[in-house]
Amino acid sequence: MAGNAAAPPSRQIRLPSGPGGTVLLASAFEDPPGTPRFVMPIPRAAIEDVAVKHLVTREAGYGGYEYPTRAFLDAHLAPGDLFIDVGAHWGIMALGAATRHRGAVNVLAIEPAPENLAQLMRAVAHNGLEDAVEIVAAAAGDAPGTAPLVANSTMGHSLHGIGLPGLPQGKLRLTVPVLTLDGLLAERPALAARRAFLKIDVEGYEPQAVAGADGLLASGHLAALVWEYGRAFEHEPARTHMVAMIDRLRGLDFTLRRFPSHDLGGPLIPFVPDGGACNVICLAPDLEPLPAYVRPPGPVAPMSQALRSPSDPAARSRLTAALMAVGGSDGARWADTAALEEGAGERASLAAAHLRAGERVLDLGAGAMRLRDALPPLCAYRPVDLIPLAADTIAFDLNGGAFPSGTCDAICALELLEYIHDPAAHLAHCAEAAPRLLCTYRLAGEEPASERRARGWFNDYGDAEFRALLEAAGWRIDGVEQGAETTLFVCARG
Repeated sequence: MAGNAAAPPSRQIRLPSGPGGTVLLASAFEDPPGTPRFVMPIPRAAIEDVAVKHLVTREAGYGGYEYPTRAFLDAHLAPGDLFIDVGAHWGIMALGAATRHRGAVNVLAIEPAPENLAQLMRAVAHNGLEDAVEIVAAAAGDAPGTAPLVANSTMGHSLHGIGLPGLPQGKLRLTVPVLTLDGLLAERPALAARRAFLKIDVEGYEPQAVAGADGLLASGHLAALVWEYGRAFEHEPARTHMVAMIDRLRGLDFTLRRFPSHDLGGPLIPFVPDGGACNVICLAPDLEPLPAYVRPPGPVAPMSQALRSPSDPAARSRLTAALMAVGGSDGARWADTAALEEGAGERASLAAAHLRAGERVLDLGAGAMRLRDALPPLCAYRPVDLIPLAADTIAFDLNGGAFPSGTCDAICALELLEYIHDPAAHLAHCAEAAPRLLCTYRLAGEEPASERRARGWFNDYGDAEFRALLEAAGWRIDGVEQGAETTLFVCARG
């Protein structure tokens, strides 16, 4: 595969030494001269903590820890804004916000765990950001008071332990102060009047933290809310609380989106609470997202199990139905490079046999990009996919209602139309962009629709129905070839 490939199982990260027995982790985000925006000092003794190791590896070895979420914040934070970081940990999000427009964005970094607070204060001081970042030593909830904080790793602290189902829990039980975000802002009226971005990562306690920000939500000052959807919300009562939070956000006209890839980014796509773990990006009505937020080229990190789309047939059927209800795509599935290879080489060979030397080829839903290697000589190849696995991939949501700009000689849509909610409109767009189309489709037979939903397919066309669909979109079928598990339709504009 041209461009990036799946990463090796691990990468050796060597960090320079810092003062006081620390090593220095440079930000993956840089200022225009090419210097890191900030540097995070990390105690050598903490480097083997599972969460710290994950942060260091992603930041230094795989292009940036939660790079897409930080790219989203970078794109939309403006001078004069307020960034509220709930569950700030060691400050990677807070430091990023404070250095986006240095001296012009204020940050409230809220963190209850004492060992994390010590490191957060060290990082703020090391980067000279004391005037920009206010550290609040507390947790955020739906009412002021106190609550027990249960530990897992440095990133796994959870109020009442609700975010740790099935995970080991530390023996230490620490009671911490809890405040509401509305109460915090009421004490800071100058900050409360600013446009705000709110990030909440508190291991299953997100609904309670959001409930304590009801005034902020209703004020019109909140441009975007980012919260973490994780394993806690697979269980009750956390799931019921999450559903109520989502209903509240949608009632205030926030649009809920997620990235198809937690590491690589891409376009923001509809969020449904049935897939893998992710950050949920909630957009206020007046915030217009960019077409895509893409991480720079580089090695692709191994995908953790928590981020994967469900493989169990029943769970995948539920996810498919949920995606059909909102017109969404299973981004986590297409971010998993291991899921892209099945049958890709055969489909590429079938299509490439009908392409000519020197043609301009648009590969929609390019996936593993096996077509690139199978093309005749001198072809100009243009891959389009939710996930930008190669530097030249156009990151695009083909279920978003739009279509990539420009024209070409031939379009290939291989193992794509089964995952498109409106194939008729998509095929009509193709007819406007190219005179020839090569598409494969898994034709529906006698299997029940439930089996196709368990495969993640959104539609169920038999042979006659699919031919009629092509012809109605303006395509003449010049040939049909049978592959091992799919059918190739060779079409020209009628």
